[in-house]
Amino acid sequence: MTAYGTVEQLKVRTDRGEVLSAALTTAIEEMLNSISRKIDNICKVPDSYFVADAADVTKTLAGTGKNYLKIPHAISITTLSAKVDYADTTYVAWDTPSTTYAGDGDWYAIAGNPDKPIFNKTPYTYLMIDPNGDYSYFPRAHKFWNIQLVGKFGYAATVPADIQSVCLAEAVVLLKRFEGVMDDSMSNSDLGQLVYRIRMSDLSRDAREFLLAGGWIPSMYNTQV
Repeated sequence: MTAYGTVEQLKVRTDRGEVLSAALTTAIEEMLNSISRKIDNICKVPDSYFVADAADVTKTLAGTGKNYLKIPHAISITTLSAKVDYADTTYVAWDTPSTTYAGDGDWYAIAGNPDKPIFNKTPYTYLMIDPNGDYSYFPRAHKFWNIQLVGKFGYAATVPADIQSVCLAEAVVLLKRFEGVMDDSMSNSDLGQLVYRIRMSDLSRDAREFLLAGGWIPSMYNTQV
């Protein structure tokens, strides 16, 4: 889990300059993870979605038999390989465009959707067949996933400002509920209670309304995710 805020950022928000104990630091990190997970849940996205993978990872998808392929949101796609038949033992690498829309590859990535593509914007949401390439469609999967992608998946390279603001604001509110919080004199049982209470709490109404107004929570008017 990648938290959408850090202990140091929270210390700035609460005007705390002192060095925190390892136990208190760990408790606050767990709190930030918990809040981040609640943000993911209410926005209906996978864990750590708003921060893309730092390094390339591999994902396998089912081909559509069409000239477009819906993909997990990504900030970059490095390679695409495909199998045509279940008996194939290896993936066949397709040509990757030298730049996103160079027209010298077998595919290109877009945001939006095939009917209303958005170019030069991330995260990418679909791959499209390049008419200048060697293929006219993404081979359909028959009882197996046959498209292998390598790339960085997620919403953005860094936490969007709105998401980070909600995470840290919620953390400040929750911390202030506990007298003596961010005080190294807190006992281990107090720290345990802090983490437990935070895990059991929901995002505040203000946080939910902020995320909804910003288009981060899926709705018919959603513009972000």
